[in-house]
Amino acid sequence: MRSAFLRFTERKLSYLVFIVTGIVFFPVISWLLDRTIAHDQLLHAFIVLIFSGALIIFEGGIKLSYHGRLDSWSQNLLIASYLLLVIAVFTHNGLIILLSLSLGLGSFFWFLIGPAHGRFVFSGLAAFSLFVAIALFLPVMDWPLRTIAGKWAAAGLDLIGQNTDLRLLISPGEPRLLLFSNGQQFHVAAECNGFGMLGSCMLMTTFIILYRKLSFLKRLGLFVTSVVFGLVCNILRIMLIVLIAPTIPFSRYNLMHEAVGIVITYGGLLLLYLAIMPIRRKLEEQGRPEGKSTG
Repeated sequence: MRSAFLRFTERKLSYLVFIVTGIVFFPVISWLLDRTIAHDQLLHAFIVLIFSGALIIFEGGIKLSYHGRLDSWSQNLLIASYLLLVIAVFTHNGLIILLSLSLGLGSFFWFLIGPAHGRFVFSGLAAFSLFVAIALFLPVMDWPLRTIAGKWAAAGLDLIGQNTDLRLLISPGEPRLLLFSNGQQFHVAAECNGFGMLGSCMLMTTFIILYRKLSFLKRLGLFVTSVVFGLVCNILRIMLIVLIAPTIPFSRYNLMHEAVGIVITYGGLLLLYLAIMPIRRKLEEQGRPEGKSTG
């Protein structure tokens, strides 16, 4: 009876600890949520992150169950979260604050589902940490990625015989990167920088390769491949838009633009998923404990 009472008390105290932690991190969570909603690229990447976790649960045959204990791993993650938060307060470093939030969420999910699915929690934690870094550096990476997209798209169009020119127009307000192809003008806007596609590829790949039992070099190779693949998909999207635009009425340009974007984005993510995620049976074999008979 006493043991049951102690477990009940411990569980209630654990709930209280995470409620307090949620209140402490509420300003950070609010900022991250506002930024994610404000940028379609971030929102898309976050949806892909959640969907990747769901696919791993399905393909890995993971049967989630409630753990409800603040064990040593959960405690250590929570302590590390608060230590990083203290460091961030003194250093005024936004990235450290966001990483602190990631560890706090990792502690909470470990509390929920426990050590039986520790590999899933840690791979998800790593992917979410990458997401918060992407959210923080989105404004910084806009122009470098936009420039790469414009230059590579122009080079690709030149290779197939198009007469292209890339110009940076400096005018009152924000500078504009313009791609000219056979006399037609296309604005390489912020939405064309490929950050959404690149981020989605990186997040999905990170979640999957850390969950799977792979060597460090294979994980590194797959991650680099996903980065290159994301960039190439965005270049292909720009090239297709430029090539199709002269063949359709101007009134249908926006529809075509969205259609090409959807096909390339989701088609590319599907191809990447099929390339890096084994079928369910093989993934279940990878997840079995080493040194134990399976029958």
